[in-house]
Amino acid sequence: MLLVAPFAQAQVKGDCGTIVFPTGAGQTGSDDLTSFSPLFADTAYNQTASLLLYPNLLWINRFSEIDWSRSLATAVTTTDNTTFTITMRPWHWSDGVPVTASDVAYAFGIIKQLGPTWVGYGGGGLPYIVKTLKVLGPLQFQVVTVHPVNAQWFIYNGISGLAPLPEHAWKRYTVDQQFQSQSTPSFFDVVDGPLKLQSIAMGLDAVFVPNPRWEGRKMHFSRLVFKFLQGDGANVQGVESGDTDDSELPTDLFLQYAGHKVPGLYVVILPQSTYENVINLNFNNPKTAFFHDVRVRQAMEDAIDQQAIIHNLQHGNGDLAFGPVARFQTQFLTPAMRAGDYPVGYDPDKSRALLKAAGYTPGPDGIMQKAGTRLSFTYLEESGTDAITELDEIIQADLGKVGIDMRIQQMEFNQMLALMASHPTGWDATGTGQSAPNYPSGEGNYETGAFQNMGGYSNPKLDKLINENISQQGLGPLFAYETYVSEQQPVIFTPRERSVLLVNDRIHGMGDFINPVGDYAPDQLYCTAEETAAK
Repeated sequence: MLLVAPFAQAQVKGDCGTIVFPTGAGQTGSDDLTSFSPLFADTAYNQTASLLLYPNLLWINRFSEIDWSRSLATAVTTTDNTTFTITMRPWHWSDGVPVTASDVAYAFGIIKQLGPTWVGYGGGGLPYIVKTLKVLGPLQFQVVTVHPVNAQWFIYNGISGLAPLPEHAWKRYTVDQQFQSQSTPSFFDVVDGPLKLQSIAMGLDAVFVPNPRWEGRKMHFSRLVFKFLQGDGANVQGVESGDTDDSELPTDLFLQYAGHKVPGLYVVILPQSTYENVINLNFNNPKTAFFHDVRVRQAMEDAIDQQAIIHNLQHGNGDLAFGPVARFQTQFLTPAMRAGDYPVGYDPDKSRALLKAAGYTPGPDGIMQKAGTRLSFTYLEESGTDAITELDEIIQADLGKVGIDMRIQQMEFNQMLALMASHPTGWDATGTGQSAPNYPSGEGNYETGAFQNMGGYSNPKLDKLINENISQQGLGPLFAYETYVSEQQPVIFTPRERSVLLVNDRIHGMGDFINPVGDYAPDQLYCTAEETAAK
């Protein structure tokens, strides 16, 4: 983390009162929260909010390591890579009832019942890779997999995705009733996370308050409010006026704020995230059948000048991305990729050669065509964020230079998701992005039928490599998998930018509040004692 306007002296942590953030603090864009259930939260915003109420068993930090001090589990052991024993720390629900291994078994039972409709289906092999989940005692349970697995993968992606849910409070509700209640605050009265959901006003905000029975680190605020603001302008105006305490800083304002000390505000550049910024391609749409040709996909990647995007648009706050592993995760990168050598990379001449080899020739307007079909598609863009629009226009221009026509259509985020879900063949491409697993294995992103594989990509060889990656020990299978993904481009990778925040200078700890993996640590937020006394 880089503090552009750092605070010089050590500070005594004081109470901030009410803290107000836009939805998705530290993430590009902002949208309404519509679900607080870890079983049904289907967007990054919703998932982050649900984890404030019901944290997972394991906390993975920014270095891709387990932080046991923040985890509900205290140990995970295995001797044969098939049987895993998980021990939990003593903990309590907000109504005083102990959190037990039976609560994990209850949650897993619902996951199995939901099957492919569970939002996390396939991640870490859940639930189908689990043969049995057996409660051994109040604070210990055992998971047996159907076959030996890559132990690090299963711990990072499978066990870390499990969370206890309050069986004593929820068992009287059917799964359908739970689904219908996913945005009802009263349903989430019993939690084991740091916060409780106090209220939600659709289209306005969601209000969280500290869980009074939270047994973790102390909170330094009385309320945490997520306002549903649409657009960069509303976010920046909110923090400038003092109505909100944080805003994603638009790229065109970066130099204005980062280069000068602005009274009452400071800039935080967050650590690199594992979140993947990608162009999702629809392989189910017959109108975009050309996406099935790997040469077309490689040509698209080779046409995009990522370094120019990072330099000119992101002011250096980004990193090249040509595959499924972030470049700061050096322990997971192949030796060649550590040296910057990928199967694809910016090379417009190579892009044109690939399209020629695929049988495309320039049409009268310069757009490549083959057998009467133009290399043209419509790209659905989330509306309201200038940085997204500027990025997409640069990509549009780069693709146009090699004869690929990308038309941009703006759409509100939730409307976009609804369209993609209800009309799986009715869209061409989109840039919704996707979360990356703690251990970069791909079963949740690129495997046939994976829950984040929105475009229906299917490749038997890649499925085989993913299976080897998750079932065999060592880094060899991982290296083979990531090399093949970079070569095949099931999605078109674009730079991973570092989020830049404009923050009210009464608020401290923003860089530690936002975990690059995607979780929030609200106990890291505080105001100085002097600021508290002055309020």
